Amino acid sequence: MARKSVVATTLIAVALIYAVFRYNIVRGVPWEQLPLYITNKGIALSAVLLIALSYVIGPLTRFSPKTFSPWLTTRKYFGLLGFGLAAIHGIISLLIFDPSYYPRFFGENGKLDFNGELSMLFGVISIIIFSVVSISSLNTIEKTIEKKEWLKIQRMGYLAFILVMLHVVFMGYRGWLQPQDWPGGLLPISLISFIFIVLTLLLRTIVIVFPNNSSPKH
Repeated sequence: MARKSVVATTLIAVALIYAVFRYNIVRGVPWEQLPLYITNKGIALSAVLLIALSYVIGPLTRFSPKTFSPWLTTRKYFGLLGFGLAAIHGIISLLIFDPSYYPRFFGENGKLDFNGELSMLFGVISIIIFSVVSISSLNTIEKTIEKKEWLKIQRMGYLAFILVMLHVVFMGYRGWLQPQDWPGGLLPISLISFIFIVLTLLLRTIVIVFPNNSSPKH
């Protein structure tokens, strides 16, 4: 389906453009930090948006079956692509993770502070869980697992998404509380990610609390 590629490309492009506009253009971050530092922010947001999309398509079919049912088969595509970008985000973050890039995560002694350690912990655990979920999504692996067990593994992704939410909370909540310092009044990428994760989990919660037999099971 060509549409899924268009949607994915658009989300990634919007996330990257927003990162460049907010940090390089408005905030004045040097352009030499675009290849890794700034691009990494756009990649992180792209990962959240794509994973969120993979999770909301199912619940949305309950409210508008004709509109969203044709997209059910794209959930795996968006989810795996989102995980791939999340993995790239993790690798790039490791390459540049030091006080010169992320001073707010470190104390005066050069070590991670409490918020920094919690943020990294939640990020690492979420990547591990998403890795398991993604591997189980591969056709060759899926065929070897009983449907009931496979669904349990897939639903672990919601736990991973909650951990991603905690990852961005401890990463950026201090900046969220100071909107007067937002460059050009533009929301921090961590806050945007938080909002989309919360909306995704909220929609999923609504479907669980008010079940509908005709709704997708995952």
